[in-house]
Amino acid sequence: MLKNIILYIVVFTVVGATSYFLQDLVLSTAPTYFGPLLIKAYTFHFLFSLTLVVIFLIASKNNSFFEQLGFMYMGVLVFKIMVFAILFYPYLLDELIMPQIYRGALLIPVLIFLFLEVFFISKIMRKKRL
Repeated sequence: MLKNIILYIVVFTVVGATSYFLQDLVLSTAPTYFGPLLIKAYTFHFLFSLTLVVIFLIASKNNSFFEQLGFMYMGVLVFKIMVFAILFYPYLLDELIMPQIYRGALLIPVLIFLFLEVFFISKIMRKKRL
């Protein structure tokens, strides 16, 4: 289990850092306030997704929880999106003057870490069923 947790940390760190630096490179002409905002978005999704995957790995060891993990994931995913929307509301939907391209760029970390979450959680669930 420790080996899996270390693997998750490494993969999340490498993929998150690589995608952040690529996105930062592509959006090099972004306003000065966007850089720290992008770091906050990546940090939020990195920490939330990594914690979620580790908790699901631990919870999958308990047979009474295993049958409900898929439903729990759906609920946690809705919660994650709500927390992200609340924290980043002024930048995503409020009347702050920010071009649409940068508002859309804030959603790239959502997609990247969502893919990682689904990949690893499905792998945990599949391994347990076999």
